[in-house]
Amino acid sequence: LAMVRGGWRALLQDPQVRWFLALLLLVVLVLIWHLNNAGMTLATAIRQASFNAVSIMTGTGYGSANFSAWGGFASTLLLIAMFVGGCGGSTTCGIKMFRLQVLATTARVQIGRLLSPHAVILAYYNRRPVSNEVMDSVMGFFYLYIICFVLLAIMLGALGLDFITALSGAATSISNVGPGLGNLIGAEGNFATLPDAAKWIMAFGMLLGRLELFTVLVMLNPGFWRR
Repeated sequence: LAMVRGGWRALLQDPQVRWFLALLLLVVLVLIWHLNNAGMTLATAIRQASFNAVSIMTGTGYGSANFSAWGGFASTLLLIAMFVGGCGGSTTCGIKMFRLQVLATTARVQIGRLLSPHAVILAYYNRRPVSNEVMDSVMGFFYLYIICFVLLAIMLGALGLDFITALSGAATSISNVGPGLGNLIGAEGNFATLPDAAKWIMAFGMLLGRLELFTVLVMLNPGFWRR
């Protein structure tokens, strides 16, 4: 919408778009460096790193290579990238960039208040002050997101799935990414071999992520249906 109204320049003036593109570029460059050092040609490393990093961070769901075989460093980086999601207003899931920016701003304010207890330090986002209610809401979402991710991973692990499959399965379901990591649910695998209980757990995780947690959890509250 911003691009239609004001062109590319208006779109790039949005801080969350700039942060998202910068983070995406950082992930791509680190992956290119890692893959090239591992023996992959530079042209192939650029193509594979760019495509798969964009696919995972935007929740597109495609994979052009078995990135689970890229080693532990690349797998860890891609696992973290699963949580990012897109920008506010997009159809992606994940924590989303504007929340990460508000969290970073909140952390900066809290550190500043510890260093200067008597100073008046305000949080700003996009040149506008951020209210305490907004900061509390974002922090509440972040904590709840991490708690749900951990619980999903524990439940998948309890069904006998290995650590990588359980962890990435929880991440890819709550962030609606598509492929996970490991031999079972990686880019060259699928979810067909998982136990039925694991599929139900991951489907619930996808629902949580798609509706951004609060909607589903409120509906599970008996008090909601009594009103």
